[in-house]
Amino acid sequence: MFYQMKKIVVEEGHSSKVIERFSKQGGLIAEQPGFIDKQVLLKKSRRGNEEVIVMIRWESESDWKNWEKHPDHIAGHKANAGKPKPEYVVESSQDVYESQV
Repeated sequence: MFYQMKKIVVEEGHSSKVIERFSKQGGLIAEQPGFIDKQVLLKKSRRGNEEVIVMIRWESESDWKNWEKHPDHIAGHKANAGKPKPEYVVESSQDVYESQV
């Protein structure tokens, strides 16, 4: 199993915007071969920045790579190319992991 994890850190009070964007069910990604599921997690914090993790499970790394190269996925990123990130986004990153069990 292969995991794609996106971490988005936002200013306090803005996590709901990120959660809404990534919580939509279905869509093109859900139709991709090897897609298993997606979870959106919010790190509990008493104050300060909020952290949202989007974890997407794939059957294999090759399934994930096929999605990354899919014309619809690329078109979605091109549509946002050059646009500034929302001002409430402090940082974002992505990592990938392979299950060892």
